Amino acid sequence: MFDPKFTVSNQTIIALTEIERLTILLNKAAIPAPVFDHIKMQCLVALTHFSTQIEGNLLSIEQVSGVVEKNRTFGLHRDENEVKNYFALLEKIPGLIKKHRQRVAPKLILECHSSLLCKIVSHNLRGRLRDVQNAIYAAGSKKIVYLPPEPKDVQGLIDDLCLWTADAKIHPIILAAIFHNQFVTVHPFIDGNGRSARFLTLFLLDIKGYDWKGIVPVDRYYADDRPLYYKMLQQDYSHNYYFGRHNTDFSRWIDYYVEGIKNILQGTLNQIELYKTQNVLLNNRQTKMLRYLLNSKSVTAQEYALRFNISARMAARDLRQLVEWGRLGVIGRARATKYFLR
Repeated sequence: MFDPKFTVSNQTIIALTEIERLTILLNKAAIPAPVFDHIKMQCLVALTHFSTQIEGNLLSIEQVSGVVEKNRTFGLHRDENEVKNYFALLEKIPGLIKKHRQRVAPKLILECHSSLLCKIVSHNLRGRLRDVQNAIYAAGSKKIVYLPPEPKDVQGLIDDLCLWTADAKIHPIILAAIFHNQFVTVHPFIDGNGRSARFLTLFLLDIKGYDWKGIVPVDRYYADDRPLYYKMLQQDYSHNYYFGRHNTDFSRWIDYYVEGIKNILQGTLNQIELYKTQNVLLNNRQTKMLRYLLNSKSVTAQEYALRFNISARMAARDLRQLVEWGRLGVIGRARATKYFLR
């Protein structure tokens, strides 16, 4: 049986208390229907972008929006199919919850994996647990970063994880944290393990009452610092599953995971408050640029356009709005104009 080892730190207790407070605020927030619909669509696009980007998808968030909302194409067929599949599955969560009776079970896992890998891998690799050994290698090298369990152990490990998830009597966010880590640890498929883990964790949070109105893009936390995300999953264990990670202490991961949810939830509420007080609704590019400028002195319109692969006109509009809303200041003139955080 799966019997995870962990200690709930004071840091996590404080973060969970803050999450509960923020959740109440979000549930009480009065958001006009058109604005809510806009934020919800932005969240679906963001979740799709960030979860697939972590695995190496090359599409920008603007391109992801174009693919899933307008059926545009950019000549990256695998990447486009990845985001189409992920977006479509996110929209199916309510139906999946009803179909699988609010449980994370092996059948749900296989169904979701099959959907996520549609038109990406051959049919015989979709919705089936792996029957061969695989490994994760460092980018651009043959160094093994992680060697997951042998195929003969995968079915039992997934069954045990599902049983534990159904019966565990712990805070739902800690439950989701452990599920996420253990699923990636088992690495039950040849391909699509990370996307499956993140989607199933969202599903699990949803059935436990933590869907946050579908407007909190929690996966942004991992994508913002992928090296840290992978480091927290692997920690200091041997690359071989059987030499340490089979008996993971989840405490540090739980600290990391809970803090991330708190931060993203607070960011969403900040966005809502900004709209309520100033009638300002930042797009994803503007939000990312404001975070970037926390550690950088300035940006030009040309740099902004190149960074987000958009036209000069669109870049100028985004930056002009940020200036009008009091978020950015301006120095210089014409092409020499630079924008800085106020």
